[in-house]
Amino acid sequence: MTDHSSERALLEHIAQDREWTVRNAHRISPALFAKDHNRLIFEAICDLEQWDMMSVVQTLRVRGNLDKVGGAGEVTDLFASFAIPSMADWHLERAREDALLRRFRNTLKDSLEKLEQATQTGVEDVSAFVAGIREQLEGAGNLPGRRLKRLTSAQAMDLVVTEIEERAKNPGQIKGITTGLPLLDKETHGLQEGHLWVIAGAPGDGKSALMQNLLEAAAGTGAKNAVYQLEMPIDEQAMRFLASDSMVDSGKLMTGLVTHEEKTAIATSIKRLKKSGTAYVDTDNASAEDILADIEQSDYRVVMVDYLQLLDVTQGKNETRELAISRIAKDLKSLAKRKRITILTGSQLNDDGKLRESRAIGQHADKVLFVQKAEIDDEPDMTRRTLIVEKNRGGPPKAKIPLRFAGASFRFREGEDWIAEMESRPAKSRKR
Repeated sequence: MTDHSSERALLEHIAQDREWTVRNAHRISPALFAKDHNRLIFEAICDLEQWDMMSVVQTLRVRGNLDKVGGAGEVTDLFASFAIPSMADWHLERAREDALLRRFRNTLKDSLEKLEQATQTGVEDVSAFVAGIREQLEGAGNLPGRRLKRLTSAQAMDLVVTEIEERAKNPGQIKGITTGLPLLDKETHGLQEGHLWVIAGAPGDGKSALMQNLLEAAAGTGAKNAVYQLEMPIDEQAMRFLASDSMVDSGKLMTGLVTHEEKTAIATSIKRLKKSGTAYVDTDNASAEDILADIEQSDYRVVMVDYLQLLDVTQGKNETRELAISRIAKDLKSLAKRKRITILTGSQLNDDGKLRESRAIGQHADKVLFVQKAEIDDEPDMTRRTLIVEKNRGGPPKAKIPLRFAGASFRFREGEDWIAEMESRPAKSRKR
């Protein structure tokens, strides 16, 4: 640990160089000073717009802290010392590093005490307790005002030029991984790195099947991918992938009543799917935080989390479930950006046709797609869907894509453009 020489040197720079102090004020706080007398002097300086030796001494005297810091002579020494301007940034970084180590030490000590007490007295909710400890430890590493990574404008432009040159080698090719739906690729430029996709729809509209189809298309390119299925066991999800790939009715797969031709198609699909690179992750008893951590530690390029409202979210004190879901959506977006992957997740709709529980889900997402059944004469057409690109960061919004849906095999495909024809019908003949 430090001998506190850096925090003393830092305080000398603060006392003598107001311009540097103001410029770095967002990175300097009382937490940087382990010694009480240094912290008290710093807090006295913070109360003054303009400061010198006499004003700091007077402020400490009024607060009753002058004797606690060693008297006026201690303040005089602070202003009389020789502080080398070029060393100010170095001393600040050293003081911040020392403060960070102290925070980790104190947080770890506090966490160990809580764990010891919990093992003796027990806790009502072990998962929530452990999540709280984990959050506390993670927060210890976030010292306010840390310096963020950056690129110069020259470096940023070099990145842009490199990307443009790469795009020029394959003109017209989408930027991301194909969705398997050409019209959707055209509108969205595919499954791009760092993007969070939210697929929304009412029960039975096919949001899970659409996510599955997008993941299948990614797997077809060789992209490593994973399914975090919260609604059904792994074998059922795998059966859906087989039905979609083979185009064999899932009911027949369940009963075994298949034709010779279908058996051939199934065998071919099984062989292909075994090489697809898809991981089916067991999410039993997994919290949202567990899933986020698992994705963080993996090397998938596309991930499907089905779906947001089923996530076991640890709610903080006084935190509503809506805020908790919003926080998880934000974490998913941050994870996608940090890992440079694509995350697909689903969301239910409320009675008003909006994203259920949190509109912030849509705010955090890069793409929001609504899947809607087509209804004619108040009767649903189970084979037709309208895919509405509600939000499309980096592309035009509000596109409507006509889809055909084979529900028995969980397969979407782009069909003929029947949307214009349906929308030209009298209002009583259609429902959107």
